[in-house]
Amino acid sequence: MFAALLRRIRPFKASSTEVVRSNETLPGFVWRASGVHQFYVGSLAIAVALLNFAPIDLQRRIVDDAISNRDVKALFLLGAFYLAIVVIQGVLKYALLFYQAWVGESAVKTARDQLVIVASGRASQDGATSGQTVNVIGREIDNVGGFVGTSISEFVVNLTLLIVVAGYMLYIQPVIALVSAVFLVPQVLLARYMQADLNTLVQRQVGLVRRLGDETVTQAASKFKTTGKEFRTIRAIFRNRIGFYFFKYGLKTQLSVANAVGTLVVLIVGGYLVIQGQATIGVVVAFVSGFERISGPLHDLLNFYREYEQAKVQLKMIVKWVEGKQEA
Repeated sequence: MFAALLRRIRPFKASSTEVVRSNETLPGFVWRASGVHQFYVGSLAIAVALLNFAPIDLQRRIVDDAISNRDVKALFLLGAFYLAIVVIQGVLKYALLFYQAWVGESAVKTARDQLVIVASGRASQDGATSGQTVNVIGREIDNVGGFVGTSISEFVVNLTLLIVVAGYMLYIQPVIALVSAVFLVPQVLLARYMQADLNTLVQRQVGLVRRLGDETVTQAASKFKTTGKEFRTIRAIFRNRIGFYFFKYGLKTQLSVANAVGTLVVLIVGGYLVIQGQATIGVVVAFVSGFERISGPLHDLLNFYREYEQAKVQLKMIVKWVEGKQEA
């Protein structure tokens, strides 16, 4: 049954068959490759984000209203409501993820249709660039096209959740909310500062992999033994990739430490306010959950920013390939 259903799924037709153009910008590519589907995906993403907020307040009500008052009926009622929201959100999130994947793969297909025509037009030329052709039509457009499916929707869902949860926390307990912000803002500045180095490494990686493809095809065509160039390029790819991981995981570790310290401070400040009679335990529980729900979307937004910058670099290099301008 599922196999028959999946066979009926077809890619949508983009507004233009030439989605990769000269002087292309990433937002322009996203719009031409997906069009109105971005609005549909974005609307579904907002629904998921709003439902993700509901459990935060329900946790507070379960602790303060049901458990504290020993109200068993309210406990089961709130618990059933909590479960219903979790199930509905899970179904909508699955639909969102599948929709994003369908939009992304449709964009990849449209772009590949164009790139294959460009590659066929160069078939009579020197085959020295055939290695680049394989990389461009394969992994490179996969990365850029995959960004189309998640670009706007991921940004919308995480930004919506961030605003809603932050507003809720400010309304319930401004002091803890401001303390939380102290540990979140520096993470944004740190990610933006380190992104320039990551962009440089991404661009270099794409160029090196293209070079390796060309060198491999050239050696295979000449039927001679390797000259050693391939091995030097492979070593360069290794060093560049290690540098990329050094910065990427270093940034991720710093963000994780800042997030853990933030959670600890929220517990300490919240606990102090409870002792002083200025807050309830339910509020502290809601804030710990809220801080985690803020840090999650914030990290996702930072990941979106990193993926956006990397996709922009890769699209720029694909456009140059289409124009016949090969980078050294």
